[in-house]
Amino acid sequence: MKLPAGHKPIGLKWVYKLKRNADGEVVKLKARLVAKGYVQKQGIDFEEVFAPVARLDTIRLILALAANRGWQVHHLDVKSSFLNGELVEDVYVSQPQGYVKKGKEQMVLKLSKSLYGLKQAPRAWNVKLDKSLKNLGFKKCATEPAVYTRGVGRTAVILGVYVDDLIVTGGDPSEIATFKRQMTSQFEMSDLGLLSFYLGIEVEQKEDCITVKQTSYAKTVLSQFGMADCNPTKIPMNPGVKMHDDKQRVKTDPTEYMRVIGCLRYLLHTRPDMAFSVGMASRFMEKPTVLHIGAVKQILRYLQGTLNYGLVYTKEEKEEKLVGFSDSDQAGDLDHRRNGILSK
Repeated sequence: MKLPAGHKPIGLKWVYKLKRNADGEVVKLKARLVAKGYVQKQGIDFEEVFAPVARLDTIRLILALAANRGWQVHHLDVKSSFLNGELVEDVYVSQPQGYVKKGKEQMVLKLSKSLYGLKQAPRAWNVKLDKSLKNLGFKKCATEPAVYTRGVGRTAVILGVYVDDLIVTGGDPSEIATFKRQMTSQFEMSDLGLLSFYLGIEVEQKEDCITVKQTSYAKTVLSQFGMADCNPTKIPMNPGVKMHDDKQRVKTDPTEYMRVIGCLRYLLHTRPDMAFSVGMASRFMEKPTVLHIGAVKQILRYLQGTLNYGLVYTKEEKEEKLVGFSDSDQAGDLDHRRNGILSK
């Protein structure tokens, strides 16, 4: 069709990607047609863009609950999920490379469904999935919009959503099998079986426990920052060390410092033993010095010696309780003399 007045066509491009497993082995070759969404204008090409995803601490809570009750956790993946989202705006795209019709190069295509790269694509997919799950009898959690539940007691099914990755658990295997059949009838799905690898987190399920760790990701971090062959240490930070704004020492590249801190913070999802030291180092990302770089390198050396550390959620017969605590270091901040609070 011809491009209507007042609209600008959105370009398309082919994106090729390798999908790897936890061991880094290639399991799939993917080719995806992606829209150049950066040319879109709010109010013309899109309205709402926000779409909720499950937080990783929520994922850990689901795993802990499943381990405590002896449930298995299954992993489902929606193929080309964004292509299922229904658009409410008028969006026009140019003809994709390799499929341009001769003599009609100026013609455009009008999208009826979402496409990867569009700003409203995540929102459109989430609206579609939310509607489908509610039609299947699921209820959305009031405090966590990416968690859905259906049934009570042994027939209960708990679902966690992270874009197109779904983790599902429950006490009755037949209920989970029913849910899989229902989803397969509505979307093109991949049943990945028991959860083993999720967002860079390696999951091992046993009869009496569930273990989560990030060994592969930790090795990647060490290699990325040139610490793959460093000597390990037994502690992430020396006792009694007080980090502060060291204005007398040589400044370092803050961009590189932020990169390593960002990688370390992602590791904290399964490594609470590093939380305090990484939290302290995170305070000085604006103007890091060699003092702060030295502290970060010690954390990386500690990581080298504890690559296989992680979290173990066990099955217990005790009543489920949520316990929290905080620890004040009594004005240990040398720069502002404020109490540093570490909470879990």
